[in-house]
Amino acid sequence: MLPRTGIKIARIMGIDIIINPTWLLIFGLVAFMLGDTLRTPLKYMTVVDNKSFPGGPWPWLVGIITAIVIFACLLAHELSHSYMAKRNGIAIRRITLFIFGGVAEMSEDVNDATVEFKMAIAGPLMSFFLAAVSGGLYLIAYLVLKSPVLFAPLALITSFNAFVGVFNLLPGFPLDGGRVFRSIIWKKTGDLKLATRVASVAGQVVAAGLGLAGLYFFYVGAYVSGVWMILIAVFLFQLSRASYQQTLLRLAAADTTVGDLMYTDVPVVDAGTTLTDLRNHYFSAYHLPALPVADNGRLIGTVGREDLMGVAQAEWDVLNTGRIARPLEQGQAVPPDTHLDRILRTMMVGPEFLLIVEDEQVKGMLTRDELRRYVDARMAHKGR
Repeated sequence: MLPRTGIKIARIMGIDIIINPTWLLIFGLVAFMLGDTLRTPLKYMTVVDNKSFPGGPWPWLVGIITAIVIFACLLAHELSHSYMAKRNGIAIRRITLFIFGGVAEMSEDVNDATVEFKMAIAGPLMSFFLAAVSGGLYLIAYLVLKSPVLFAPLALITSFNAFVGVFNLLPGFPLDGGRVFRSIIWKKTGDLKLATRVASVAGQVVAAGLGLAGLYFFYVGAYVSGVWMILIAVFLFQLSRASYQQTLLRLAAADTTVGDLMYTDVPVVDAGTTLTDLRNHYFSAYHLPALPVADNGRLIGTVGREDLMGVAQAEWDVLNTGRIARPLEQGQAVPPDTHLDRILRTMMVGPEFLLIVEDEQVKGMLTRDELRRYVDARMAHKGR
């Protein structure tokens, strides 16, 4: 449901900022609509002492600049979530901007209701703060400077931030308001599963309301608003259900460690092993996604079959395994006592396997397939 691909445009607070291709579509649409709005002589924003917004290319240029500022405000909204998460020890890998807004990707789930409340409320508070700032600038531009070139886009920026703040406070999971709602129930009952289920149902109710609003827009002839509202409703409905399932996955994995599930028969390949021996003595005997590689007892990375196949067979007797070993990704080696819920989110979208390492010695390997089989079995046993 959520975007996984995009182009990295910046790194802020140690967090990668990613633009998904769908963002370019909505950015162009917003810039065009803003330019067209500024070109049209709207009485409430363009007439002050008989002054009107200038013509020519100005509306479109201001529309593009305003769209950039609007998406900067959206990024600030997500960064406020991320800042609060980092303050509470939760790493944020990246923030992705896409057609429906933005999403901050956490390295792990929140385990405390109070922390979730602080993280969730931070975004809307940032949006309201930005609305207040831009609203103040709008009043100055309107009453003092009397410049439509300034107060017209400021009015749109103020309206956008106010809308984002209010919309995200709707009590439907996984919107910010839904997370606030869940955190309150979680705090009161101590039952995360119950809190998530209630908030998820609220999210589906909110989505149904947005869908009805979309149909109303169609009825009154506002077709663009109607289509957009229905798309958001469908997205929110599906996301609320998927988020509840993710919570069930997390709870099913919470009382098990990676050491309980790991394969223990995992050989460590010496870096000096030729590729021919790697093929004949390791890959032919072990059906694992990759094998750990060590140099003088020090773990230096992993090697997979695709790494071997990427080398011409004529060089297999010449090159050794250390030459083609891939360095471990961050977090790809964990101790045996790591609970599954700590690595569940990472493994579902990240590396295909984890190495289980203790005292610099490889103890085993946990694959994504094995993790999925275990979680599916636990969910089927517990029921939904």
